[in-house]
Order: sequence, then C-alpha cells, then structure tokens
Amino acid sequence: MTFFYRRPRASGAAPRRAAAGGKAGAAALADALQALRGPFIVADLETTGLSTATCEILEFAAVRVDTSGALEREYTQVVRTRGPVPSFITRLTGITQAEVDRHGVPVVQAFSSFLDFVEDLPVFFHNASFDRRFLGAAADQTGLPFSNATHCTLALARRAWPELPSHKLEILARHVGASDPTHRALADVRTTVAVALAASAQLGAA
Repeated sequence: MTFFYRRPRASGAAPRRAAAGGKAGAAALADALQALRGPFIVADLETTGLSTATCEILEFAAVRVDTSGALEREYTQVVRTRGPVPSFITRLTGITQAEVDRHGVPVVQAFSSFLDFVEDLPVFFHNASFDRRFLGAAADQTGLPFSNATHCTLALARRAWPELPSHKLEILARHVGASDPTHRALADVRTTVAVALAASAQLGAA
C-alpha cells in the first residue's frame, strides 16, 4: 500500500456539499464546473450493503485528475470487514472473502490512506449522497474527519443530458463512449472520470 502526505484539515468539520442540495442549483453547478478545471479527485466505494447502520465499506478507490483531464495517479484498497462478505456482494462486485482475507486492511488504515490520497482537493462521486453517508460513518468510527468539498456526477449528468431515460453509470458510459463499469471501485472511478469530463464539456458548451 502506498501512503501519501496529508495536508492538515479542520478537525470535526463536516463535508461541504457542493453539487447537489444545500446551494441554489446554478451556484452548485458553477462550483462543480470550476472544480472540474482541476486538479480534482474522482472516488468510489464498494460496500457490503446499503445501510450504514448494518453494512461496511468493502473497497476504496480514487484517481487524481490534473488540469488537462489526465489521470495522474490511482488509489485502491480492499477493506478487511468485521463481518463476512455477503454472497450477493461477491456476485455483484467479484470481491470474495478470500480476497478480503488476503489483501484487506482495517478500515482505519484504508480510510487514512484514502484521506492522504485525496488531500484537500474536491472529490466527485456518482450518486455522492450514498458515498458521503458511508464516509461519514467511517469518520465517526475511526475519528478521521472527511471535510473535502464533494460533487455529484449524477447531478451533472442529469443537467448535461436531460434527454436520457436513465443516468445510471452504465447508461452514461455507453452514451459518452467510456468503458463499462464493473462494480469494482477503481473500474467504476475510471468510467466516472470520463462521464465527468464529458459532462463538463457538454455544460461548458451550453
């Protein structure tokens, strides 16, 4: 595992929500488009289910994108969950209990490395509210605050292509000519980068 220097961050600060909710739509859109000028982070989590009360983060992944839109570096880490990996999650993601036992690390270690990687850059997620909930739970569990500005590529895609019948990541991947997502966090992050940059170009030209 690679560790990165983390810039100091305000202790206990809540994540700033910039792309969906909390601000007027026009201001949120402007914030997101400004962030996409780079550098920025695109991230994704795989989890053992949908509820933060009963489920855990299973995998972290993130990429850093520079001002030209190129991928500079990547981070990915499987988490050694406290409970067993549910069989339906293995079928969905391909992450097996054997992989978790062999390569997983405790959530505090994985989350700390994730925070080191993202530094204080803006972070984009597809359906960001879901990921923020799990990151908030991880912050409560580990005492490590996540306070980065966050943006939602799902919200951007809805603005960029309102004519699409669905804005699921696999639909958007086909629309922009990106690789299909696989429900492995790093593969989905790479697809989300392509969607984010295409949405930025579409909205910037509008």
